Amino acid sequence: MILLEINNRIIEETLSLKFDGASNGTKPEAVEVTFADFDGVLYHISNPNGEKTKVMVSISLKFYKELQEHGADELLKRVYGNFLVSPESGYNVSLLYDLDAVPADKQDVIHQAGMLKRNCFASVFEKYFKFQEEGREGEARAVVHYRDDESMYLEAKKDRVTVVFSTVFKDDDDVIIGKVFMQEFKEGRRASHTAPQVLFSHREPPLELKDTDAAVGDNIGYITFVLFPRHTSLNSRDNTINLIHTFRDYLHYHIKCSKAYIHTRMRAKTSDFLKVLNRARPDAEKKEMKTITGKTFTR
Repeated sequence: MILLEINNRIIEETLSLKFDGASNGTKPEAVEVTFADFDGVLYHISNPNGEKTKVMVSISLKFYKELQEHGADELLKRVYGNFLVSPESGYNVSLLYDLDAVPADKQDVIHQAGMLKRNCFASVFEKYFKFQEEGREGEARAVVHYRDDESMYLEAKKDRVTVVFSTVFKDDDDVIIGKVFMQEFKEGRRASHTAPQVLFSHREPPLELKDTDAAVGDNIGYITFVLFPRHTSLNSRDNTINLIHTFRDYLHYHIKCSKAYIHTRMRAKTSDFLKVLNRARPDAEKKEMKTITGKTFTR
C-alpha cells in the first residue's frame, strides 16, 4: 500500500526554487500561490507587501484553535524560531523567509516548512504521549474536529495512549471496503508483534466514547489505535505522529483506489466477454429470393 507524503511538495519546491535563485544571484520574481491539502487545509505563498525578496508561507486550519489548547503555538515556536511571524489575515500560522539572508541549513529549513501541517498536528500527540510517559491518568480527553463532520479523540493512561478517529463513509460500498482494510490491519498485527492494536466499529462509537457526543449512524465508522510505550517513546514518537496523523486520508485514499481498480477490472472483463460472444455468434445463411416480377434479392 502507498503511504501518503506527510510533507507538502508545493511548499518545498517553491522555496527550493527561491533559495537557489537567491544563492545564484538571480533576480527574484513575484510569487502568489494558493492551494489546498487534505482536511480542508489551505496554504498561501506570497510576497508580503510586494517585497520580492521576502517569501511568506501561511496555513489555515479550521480546527487550529483546538490545537492551540494543546500547545500548538509553543511547538511551532520551538521548531521554526524566528521564521514564525504574526499570521496574515485569514490564516492561522505564517512563516517568513528572507531571500537576502539564505540560511546555511536551507535544506532543513525547506523540509520543516513543508512539514507545517504535520507540526501543527504534532502538539496534541506530544502532549498525550508525555502524559503516558509520566504515568498521568485522569487528564481530560482531547477532541479535535479535524473535519466538519469527523473528529479525533486522544486519551492517555499509564500504559497506553488511545487514539480514535471518527470518519464518514459517503457510499455504502465504502463501508464494506473499509472493513476489509481494517481486517488487513488486524492480520498485519499478527505478523508483527510491535504493531499497535487496531479496532474498528461501525455505526456505534467504541466504549471509550459512550458518554460523549460521538456521532451514530449507518455511514459512521470509528477506528481505534492503542499505542503502547514502544510507540510513544522519544525514539519512536516522531514516526508514530508522521504515520497516524494522516491515517484518515490514507484510508479513504485507498478505498477510492480500490474502487477504481475494481471498476477497471470489471470493464476489462466485460470487454472480454463481449469479444467471446461476438466470436460465438453464428453467421446466418444468406438466401437468394425472387419477387413476383422476377427480381432477385438476398435475405
